[in-house]
Formats: sequence, C-alpha cells, structure tokens
Amino acid sequence: MIRKPAVAGQFYESSPSKLTGQVNKYLETDAVKDSAISIVSPHAGLMYSGRVAGAVYSRIKIPRTFILIGPNHTGLGSPVSLMSSGVWHMPTGELKIDEDLAGALKKASDIISEDSLAHRMEHSLEVQLP
Repeated sequence: MIRKPAVAGQFYESSPSKLTGQVNKYLETDAVKDSAISIVSPHAGLMYSGRVAGAVYSRIKIPRTFILIGPNHTGLGSPVSLMSSGVWHMPTGELKIDEDLAGALKKASDIISEDSLAHRMEHSLEVQLP
C-alpha cells in the first residue's frame, strides 16, 4: 500500500523545500541527543505543535526502525489497525514500512487488524514523519 499524505499543505508545508525549512526552524541543533525507548510527541499541525515536537526530536537519536502509535480521530475503519506493507509517501520522500516487524506485531495481537481506511485521513502519525 502507498499511504499518500492526507494533511500536506494544511498541517505542514507540501513543498519539499518549504517543509525542510519548516522542520529545521523547530529543531534545536545544539541539543544533546540521547537514546530513547519511547517518546510522546504532539500531533497537531506543525504551526501549532512544531516547537514542542522539534524539542523532542532534537533530543533523541532516531533509530532506523521505529513504531508509531496514534489515535483514530476520524472513526473510520478499525480502531486498532496497522499497515503491514508499502510506504508512506511524504513531500520529502518515501518511508518504507518494516514488513517483518509489522507482520510480527499483527501476528502477536488479537486486536490489531490490517485496515487502510483507518489510515487514509488520519493525521496523528503523518505529522511525525516530516
């Protein structure tokens, strides 16, 4: 599955160069980075939550593989769902889903289902990716 941006141009810039500038404005280049097991980051538009999200992401070493957990604001689709394959298409490029990890999570859970409808218009995870 290809997850296309639902809120580009609304919650964050849709132009790759403008989005890079918007994100860089909130990052703290002199912050000391540390490893993290988990973080909590806001999921509003970057114009509202960018300062806090930037402070959080500036202070962690972002691993190659990570798990995003967010709410289902729209109520569409399954309340607990994942995408087990494909990519998230963002203005600055594509982020590939770790299919092995997603498959293992789905297999280990009785409540997680594969449901693209639940992800189609949901912004909470998308705003973490720029």
